[in-house]
Amino acid sequence: MKKAFWLIMIGILLVSFLTACGTSTPSVSKSPAPTQSISPSSAVPSTTTSATPAITQTVTTPTQTGKSPKYGGVLRVVNDAVPATSIGFPPEIQTGSGESIQLCIEPLLRSDDKGNLIPWLAESYEVASDFKSITFKIRKGVKFHDGSDLNAQVVKWNLDNQIEAKLVPNWSSVEVIDDYTVRVNITQWMNTIMAGFADGSSSWMISKAAFDKNGIDWVRQNPVGTGPFKFLSFSRDTAFKAVKNPDYWQPGKPYVDRVEIIYVIDQMTQKAVMQSGGADAIAIEFGKRTKDMADIGLEVVANSVTTSSLIPDTANPDSPWYNLKVREAAEYAIDREAIAKAFGFGYWKAAYQVPARAYPVYDPNFVGRRYNPEKAKQLLAEAGYPNGFKTTIICNPLGLNRDVVVAVQSYLSKVGIDAALEFPEFSKYQPSYLMGTWKNACLYQLWPGAANYNSMIYLYLRPNGPFLKSWLRTPEFISLFEKSLTSPEPDVNLIRAIFNQIHKEAGYIPINEAGKSWAMQSYVKDGGWYERSISSWWKPEQVWLDK
Repeated sequence: MKKAFWLIMIGILLVSFLTACGTSTPSVSKSPAPTQSISPSSAVPSTTTSATPAITQTVTTPTQTGKSPKYGGVLRVVNDAVPATSIGFPPEIQTGSGESIQLCIEPLLRSDDKGNLIPWLAESYEVASDFKSITFKIRKGVKFHDGSDLNAQVVKWNLDNQIEAKLVPNWSSVEVIDDYTVRVNITQWMNTIMAGFADGSSSWMISKAAFDKNGIDWVRQNPVGTGPFKFLSFSRDTAFKAVKNPDYWQPGKPYVDRVEIIYVIDQMTQKAVMQSGGADAIAIEFGKRTKDMADIGLEVVANSVTTSSLIPDTANPDSPWYNLKVREAAEYAIDREAIAKAFGFGYWKAAYQVPARAYPVYDPNFVGRRYNPEKAKQLLAEAGYPNGFKTTIICNPLGLNRDVVVAVQSYLSKVGIDAALEFPEFSKYQPSYLMGTWKNACLYQLWPGAANYNSMIYLYLRPNGPFLKSWLRTPEFISLFEKSLTSPEPDVNLIRAIFNQIHKEAGYIPINEAGKSWAMQSYVKDGGWYERSISSWWKPEQVWLDK
C-alpha cells in the first residue's frame, strides 16, 4: 500500500522552495559559537507589529530527567512522508523529503519555533544597512561526510545552484569575499528573505567534491552533507537509514548510533508498531490519532497551527468554481462546527479564516460565512447551477483526515455539488496538482503556519510561483501581497488585509484548524520536537535514548 502522508514546513513544511520562511528580523539565540547579526529594524525605523506566534503545546510535553545524555542505540522514527524524488541534490529536494534528509544535510542558519534565526554552518551573518546584501561568515573546521571541507567556494557553488534553478528570485549573485566569507546580493528586499537561509533547502550544503567525482545522478540518491548522521541506505516505501557521523562539527554529538526513518502508511499498522515497541517515535495527524497514541501510554506533544481548506480552481474561466457565487455557496454548505466536534476529539476548532488562532495574524473579529445550506442553494441557482454540478476534490495525502473530506463531500452533495474524491499518492499530487494545475476541482490542502505568515503567502501564493497555478492571483491580491512582503518587517495588519481579500474572493474555503503531533516512547529524550520552525523537523544531533 503506497500513500505518502505528512509533509509540511507544515510542511510543510520543509520545503524545497521555502526560500522565504520565518521572520524578517534576524535575531540570534543560543548559537553554538559567538555570533552577530544586524536586524533590518535597526537600520530602518518601523512601526510594524512583529508576527511572532504564541504557540501553545496543548497535550503532554515529554518530561526531562535532568540526566546526562547517554550514548548508543538506534532511534526508529515512523513516518509516512516518503521522499518524492531526489534525496541528495538540494535544488531538487521536494516537499516531504526533508523529514529524512535533515539527518544528513544542514543549512547555513536554523530557525526556532519563534522565528529567531540561529547561526549554524554560518557562524555569523550581517544584513547590509541598505538591504542589498547579506554577508555570511562560514564556520571553520566543518567537514562533509566524504572528508572534504566546507568553505566559501563550496557555499557559493551550493547557493549558485539555487540561483541557476530559479528557486531564489530575490538573489542576484553570490560573491566569495575570502576563504570563509560569502556575500549574497539581493535584487529586492522582502521581509521573508533571511529565513530562506534557515528553512527549506535553499541553503542546504552538500559536498561539491562528491558531486564532481560522482556526478549529479549519483548525488541525487546519495546525500553527502555535514549533518550528525551519514547516509546509509534508502528504500522507497520502506526506510531511510543513517549512521552516526564520528567527525560531526559539534563536539560530543550525536548521541545515538543510528537513525532509521521507517515508512509506515497504514494507520492501524502505525499504532500496532508503536504499541509493540517496534518504533520509538512517530509523527501523526492532530486529533483522534493523537488521542489514540496517548491512550496506549505514549508521551505526546502537539500543536494546532494549521488549517485545512478547499482550494478551488479560480483561474479557469470555464470551471464552475470560477464563479464567486459558487465558491460562496460551497462555504455556506459546510457545517464546520459539526466537523470539528465530530472528528477533532476536543483538539480541533472550526475554521472560517485561513490563519490558525495560534498566530497574531488570526483576526478574532472575523465572522466569515457560517453554515446556511438554504443560502448555498440560492447562490448556486443565481450562479446558473440550480441543479448543482459535478466536480472533484483532490486530496493532499499529507496530514489530512480522510473522514473529514468525506463529510465535506456529503455536505456539498446536499446542496447539489456532486464531488468525486481523488486520493493520489504524494509522488503524483505534488508535481501534478500542488505544483501543476487542476480543473473543475478543489484541492484539499493544509495551510501550514509560520512565525512570519508572509513566508507561507510567498511560498504558496506569490505570482508566477511554483505552487497552486490554478489559483487566481487577482490585481487586488497582488497589490496587497507586494505591500506586505516589501515592508521592512512583517506587519500584522497588512497580512490580515491579504487574507481579508482572499476571503472576500472566497479563494480559500477553510474547514478546520488542525496540526501535527509527535508521540514517543518514554525513554526518548531531548528530540527537539516543536523547537524548530517546521513541525516535522526536530533535532537529531541532540536526541538520546534513556534505556
